[in-house]
Amino acid sequence: MFITTENEIVSLMPTSRWSRPDQLKGWLEEEERVALEPLLGTSLYAHLCREYERLRNIYGDITATTVKPTRKARLDPGQPYADVTERLDAIASKNPPHMHPAFPADDEEGDVPETDMQAIRLIRICQQIEFYLMLAHKAGMLTVSFNEGGGANRVSAEGYDPADDKEIDRLTKDSFMAAERATDSLLLFLEADAKGERQFTEKWQEADAFYLNRDLLFQTASVMQKFSTVRFRMDYVDMVHDIRFCQNTYLKPRVGARLLKAVVDFANGEATAEPHANPDTPLVMTELLEMLRMALGFYVECRRTELGPKKERLARRDSMTNAQQAMAMACDYIADHLDDLGEAAVDSPAWKTREEARRQQQWNQEHRQQAEERRRREASEQGRRKLFTAFPATHRTPELK
Repeated sequence: MFITTENEIVSLMPTSRWSRPDQLKGWLEEEERVALEPLLGTSLYAHLCREYERLRNIYGDITATTVKPTRKARLDPGQPYADVTERLDAIASKNPPHMHPAFPADDEEGDVPETDMQAIRLIRICQQIEFYLMLAHKAGMLTVSFNEGGGANRVSAEGYDPADDKEIDRLTKDSFMAAERATDSLLLFLEADAKGERQFTEKWQEADAFYLNRDLLFQTASVMQKFSTVRFRMDYVDMVHDIRFCQNTYLKPRVGARLLKAVVDFANGEATAEPHANPDTPLVMTELLEMLRMALGFYVECRRTELGPKKERLARRDSMTNAQQAMAMACDYIADHLDDLGEAAVDSPAWKTREEARRQQQWNQEHRQQAEERRRREASEQGRRKLFTAFPATHRTPELK
């Protein structure tokens, strides 16, 4: 678990006081299993659980203000604790550690290891997700207690005015929003790590929420945001199956499996230049990639269902119309640039159509002479028939008198 002490709970909700925080562990563990483990994957989740226990043994509670910055501070309990968020902001802004007042230059060797800092930051984001989701899902249960006889009482405390129903509803909505923001921060953090130090990437890539899908035209959420209304990374994770379905159902038959794979490889930067390749091919592939992504974005929009029935029907109709127009433009573009696309387009419908037209034209040229001779024979035969039928059937040679 990522939350085990009252200090960690209070650091996430400082306006509250929990008389028995241990009794929340069951609900917190439930949110870890339901929400966090699918996002992190089994390997990364197990790794972070071990890291949490190791870091707690070294630094104490995992909060924003309970990590001692240096070896000297760990040996001296009187030293002030450092704020982890300030330390991470200094790292993000590329400032040297000695520029931060909490990290003096004379003890730079004893500074908290960078790997520990990154693990602490990731664990704190996980704490936010599971705690705020627990509040959102269990706010009603937290406000009611049951007596031995089965009677239900409302929990209150002296010095506080009881919260009304609107405030509890507001708490639930705010908790959901906080959990959503924390989830987006988690995915952004892991995505940045995958593009940089790759401290957690090897374990995270086993999860369904891994940011990179190399078999799709929308490999990441940031790419899809340019062609769709997706705002959060989690929306992209939820729509990966729809993206894959639309790409295989609508695009692959119209483009061709081989050409579609070539475009995806080009988007991943994996395309290899063939000997004597056309120099215009990269530009053509770039334009085609943009067109196919636009069409795919509209097709995916057709499958979204968060609108009302009437608006949803109109939105689906408009999105499908736009998708068909974008797909037609892409197909026309492929037909106009088959020579630039080369062997990648041999299985596309446009290539097959052109090859059929070429075969028909070649056949017509090869058999043109035979067709002309056949037409001359038919014309001569028709002429003989006309000449023969010009005389009446009863014609007789007149007899001499």
